Amino acid sequence: MDNKERIIMQCKYCGQPISDNCNYCSNCGRAVREEAAEVKRESKFWEQGWFAVLMLFIFWPVGLYLLWRYHGIFAKAIVSVFLLMLLGVFITVLDINLDRGKSGDSFSKIANSVIAESIPSQEKFNELLARYNQNESKSMTELEKAEFNKSYEKEFNAFFQNGYVKKWCGKVDSVKSEKSGMAASVKLRCDFPKAEYTFETKNYAVDETLIPADSELYKKIRSLKTGDVVIFSGKLVSGDYSKKIVDLTTSYGYRNNKLYIDFTDIEKIDTKE
Repeated sequence: MDNKERIIMQCKYCGQPISDNCNYCSNCGRAVREEAAEVKRESKFWEQGWFAVLMLFIFWPVGLYLLWRYHGIFAKAIVSVFLLMLLGVFITVLDINLDRGKSGDSFSKIANSVIAESIPSQEKFNELLARYNQNESKSMTELEKAEFNKSYEKEFNAFFQNGYVKKWCGKVDSVKSEKSGMAASVKLRCDFPKAEYTFETKNYAVDETLIPADSELYKKIRSLKTGDVVIFSGKLVSGDYSKKIVDLTTSYGYRNNKLYIDFTDIEKIDTKE
């Protein structure tokens, strides 16, 4: 019998007799000698470790995919841990935003029920600020924006007239001890759907408006905590870099949305439904 026709084994898949010099079964076509039939393939550059690491710095989702796809169990474990951490961060941020949204909605409902007596009207100020925010988002050149800001600065300052506000509503952001317990600073947030701003004592200036520890107002604010809703009154003062009550200029890309105030009264209101 010729060597080429010599039969010494059977296909382990279909049982067909095959000769010893066959790499594939003539019946089922499957490889019977994987070590001989498999052709060593040269890996592409995107399958190599250095490229996966490089992509982590350039575009991390692609880098993670390459590690997962081509670099074994250890790499898969690293990617899994990273994705779990990313998911945790996403859930945390989502919870914070949802809580802030719920808190903001709650504050708006409370505030809208009590600011009818505010002087000048806080509701009118919110409308003015919302209109400014909407118009500011429109595409403008730098010179157009400068003219736009000047126009609104004039309107804002005219709205406050002598600078006094009475029975406005805000939510306590912070109450801090200053000057070794000799005074206190207060920051209130007003988070309405289309108008967000703060009222703050002026802490580091010649004309500071800190609340002295020996004052009646200090006794009122002593028990306030973050999240409390208050009705307040006071006189607005100019900003650190502006003689205007409202300064709409920008600093480091952020518009100033702070109103400095010399508080004359702060009263916590009952928010229980």
